[in-house]
Amino acid sequence: MTLLVGACGGGGGSLPPAAQACDDAVPTAQSQYVLPYTVSESYRVNQANCSGFGHSDFWQYGYDFVMDIGTVVTAARSGTVIHAQDGATDGDRTRTNLITIEHADGTVALYSHLTLNGVLVTAGQDVNAGDTIGLSGDTGNTGGLPHLHFSLHPCSDLPGLPGAGSCPSIFANFRNTSSNDNGLDAGRSYVALPFD
Repeated sequence: MTLLVGACGGGGGSLPPAAQACDDAVPTAQSQYVLPYTVSESYRVNQANCSGFGHSDFWQYGYDFVMDIGTVVTAARSGTVIHAQDGATDGDRTRTNLITIEHADGTVALYSHLTLNGVLVTAGQDVNAGDTIGLSGDTGNTGGLPHLHFSLHPCSDLPGLPGAGSCPSIFANFRNTSSNDNGLDAGRSYVALPFD
């Protein structure tokens, strides 16, 4: 579980360098993903794609959305929950509460650092984009800054989970906010707009 727990550390409250234009950019309008929080809400991105700190190497792609503990987390895309892990308390830096959801194309979204009893889905459950799946928290290596870590992976073999392997993060952007063809920028807030 060390990599999942260590995915976001080092960011603390300071802003990382601006995200680079990553090579795998996708036009925003073509993205299959929506922001992982309630429509009309806005949250600041603390770490983004290629922004260093915990978002390098294996975790190069991903976003940390700064959220108060207990903020509603929603599915960024329809799929099936393949792992739901709860039991860590906020402030526990040795383990994290998380959810993984597999999509129709085999990609898997990771939602991490959820609060205790904040995992609101179970393995095998089907969810639609925008469905409530959890509550954000401060479990695992958050650098002391409560936030939601979201990353996308090409398979489910994530370190620390059953069937663990190496499945590094891949690029994702979101269609229901301001244009972000190269991904969201660290230090900016993004409003979740209505989507189909």
